[in-house]
Formats: sequence, C-alpha cells, structure tokens
Amino acid sequence: MGFFDDIAQGFRKLTGGVDEELLTTGTLARGEVLGVQPSGTTIQVMNGLVERNTTFVVRVMMDGQQPYDVQITQRVQEVLLPQLQEPGVVLAVRVDPADHSRVAIDFSSQPPEVRLPESTGPNSAAHILATGKPVTVVLVADEKLGVTNSKGDPVHALTLTIATGVDTPYQVQVGNAVPASALPLVYPGSKLHAKIGAGPNDVVVDWAAGAASA
Repeated sequence: MGFFDDIAQGFRKLTGGVDEELLTTGTLARGEVLGVQPSGTTIQVMNGLVERNTTFVVRVMMDGQQPYDVQITQRVQEVLLPQLQEPGVVLAVRVDPADHSRVAIDFSSQPPEVRLPESTGPNSAAHILATGKPVTVVLVADEKLGVTNSKGDPVHALTLTIATGVDTPYQVQVGNAVPASALPLVYPGSKLHAKIGAGPNDVVVDWAAGAASA
C-alpha cells in the first residue's frame, strides 16, 4: 500500500466510507447485528439523503467456520437507522479472505444461508442428547435462522416451554437443527421429547423420539 493509499484509507475510516474493493472482492457472509452506535458525523452529497457515520457490532457467519464478532464503522442513510436498531437484524457482509477482521456491510446483497461447522464437546447437541436429563417441552414458536448445521439441516430459533422433568416449568429460546423428517412436528403446541444439559438453557429436542404423549 502506497502513501496515497494510506491517506485514502485514513479518510475512509474518518468518514465511514466503504472500501469498494472489499465490497467487490470480499467473501459474501451473513452478519447478525448485535449493536448500533451512531456518531455525530454526517455527510450529504448534493441533494442526496443524509448519511451518518455509524459503528456496528456484527456477528459474522461464514460457511464451515465458527461465528465471530467484529466492529464495523460505516456510513448509513439516516432513514435506515431505526430499522437497523431493531433486535435480530441480519445483513449481508463482505469479508476480506486474507484478513477476516476486515468486514464491510453490503446493503445491495441478500444475506446468504451458511453452514455452521460441526459442534463437539459437552455443549454440543449430540452430547446433550446422549447424556442430558429427559424432559418434555411444548413448542411455542419457531423461526428459521438462515443457517444450517454441518449435516445441512436448517437451524430454527425455537421458543419452548419446559413442561415436565423440572421442578418449575419455564420458557426458553434455543437454536436447534430441524431435520426434514421432523417438520410435521414443528407447529405451535407440539409436545416433544427433549434433553437438558448442564445449564437450564442447554435444551435439545429429541426429534428421533417423535411426539410426546399428551
């Protein structure tokens, strides 16, 4: 990188400008917005919309890799900020293949579906299903998260009521992979077998066990 490139990069950082090369050549990935902090710096070109320099904390998800969090400073049209500050916003991002800390939000693309790496260890679904405490749960709501597990099964955000097998019933939201064979069981009010791991939020539905008796 030459002297004038350094100056250009410094100016982009100061004003929140996007590295156009990164947007063109970066790897398309999925970004979950965890935090949004608008600054006092704004730019308006001619009669265009006002853009505000904004710092985002984003969880980046790439195919076959563990998610990681990164901070991105980028100009955003002010009219979009209220939407971006809502919970659960997911955006397309571009990641430098040689430096995964360099990430830019790509507002012109749709966030891709990504495949997560295989999970192992005591907090993995396989371990909890093998060693966890049996309970029954009631499905309250579900939503696809746009990611799959290592086997290609889509991961859903499941809102569950832990109904039996615990001292006091409680509600929890967990991410569980749902195989195609289990889709007939995914509806509000469905009573299911599950296992609980070390913590009260470590809940995995045992789809292979089928529906629990009413």
